[in-house]
Amino acid sequence: MSRSCPPPPPPTLHLLTGAPGAGKSTLIAHLTAYPLIAVDFDELIEPIGELLGVDVRSSAASRVWPGYNKLWVEIVALLLRGDRPVLVMCPLAPDEWRRAASAASAAVPEAAAWARLDCSDADRRARLAARGWDDGRIEDAVEDAAELRRAVDREFTTSGRSAAETAAELAEWVGC
Repeated sequence: MSRSCPPPPPPTLHLLTGAPGAGKSTLIAHLTAYPLIAVDFDELIEPIGELLGVDVRSSAASRVWPGYNKLWVEIVALLLRGDRPVLVMCPLAPDEWRRAASAASAAVPEAAAWARLDCSDADRRARLAARGWDDGRIEDAVEDAAELRRAVDREFTTSGRSAAETAAELAEWVGC
């Protein structure tokens, strides 16, 4: 008599928001050590910008942001077909994600886990200045961080920690 195994539980969706300079893009390389799928919204900025003929990061591209967010929801739905937890790093607040998910044709779980990647405002200013950002853009990022602090309670900080330490803590949160 053969036994059948129950189907595995569906993969979980974890959304990690963070304003510019929090360290989302830096963590990608460190998360490859864990059995999860990690993606960052920034990974498609250049190719999508080339397709559209606009720098997606600029405020001049604000008209394309809803479509860019919707595209990411569609990509996440594809990733959730696998058997690993999915960690999405993005600059969105939960209400922005919900709007994008409601506009997408693919279904994603409504009960996603949310957390915020953050750093001190001093660290954020220094990191963004090192990227060549002007003072106005930096202060916009600091304001974005304040808004995300109000929207998402769970925090992982990158201030005073290595990327490897933060990645290990995130992997534990995701269940790896």
